[in-house]
Amino acid sequence: MQRRQLLTAFSAASALALLPGLTQAQQDETVLDLYLVRHGQTAWNLEKRLQGATDNVLNETGRRQATELAQRLAGVKFTHIYSSGLKRAQETAAAFAGSTPVTPLPALNERSFGKFEGIFEDERSAALFAEFGKRGSMLDDALDGGESLQSQADRVKSAVRDITGKHKTGSVAIVAHGGVNPLVLAALLDLPVPEAVARIKQANDEVYLVRLRPGQAPSVWKQIVRSTLEQL
Repeated sequence: MQRRQLLTAFSAASALALLPGLTQAQQDETVLDLYLVRHGQTAWNLEKRLQGATDNVLNETGRRQATELAQRLAGVKFTHIYSSGLKRAQETAAAFAGSTPVTPLPALNERSFGKFEGIFEDERSAALFAEFGKRGSMLDDALDGGESLQSQADRVKSAVRDITGKHKTGSVAIVAHGGVNPLVLAALLDLPVPEAVARIKQANDEVYLVRLRPGQAPSVWKQIVRSTLEQL
């Protein structure tokens, strides 16, 4: 399947509301549904700081978002849940896991941003943020003590390969980060890493569903809630 066709499937499907009943009703022995969840809000998200590999926990809003997420996903019978190894992702996963096994995978951790870790993503760190804007998307730039985008993409792709190798059918969740889930989609949809990072912007507590069926291009849905009705 050519990448252009995959992009068409992604663009057309991404505006659809995601309904748990849809996934369960259409599930069969050939389908793997991957739910991509970004963790709830942290204090650094609220403060617009570049969080990276810093192991922050959810703030009050993030904990509320995780509780609401559990309500929205209550109709989905997950086979397994994978989270990053960072606390904010593990807390989000625990909110909706119930009795479903949760496996933390460090390969799904957010990238370390080196000297840019913790800077404000606005005029408060104007010079550093401008420098990060130029360097952050360069594949081989480790950001002075951090991790390169290529290294992050490689480990995320390996994690996706392991997950889809273990689970051929059912519903599986991946709970990770704003810089990780675009790379998950890059691996699944065969997108160039720079394009995925530049174009896919998942907010805190948002959910994508990627449906994988042998011989067909992946289909992607985005869960729409009241606060995001304009995206329909």
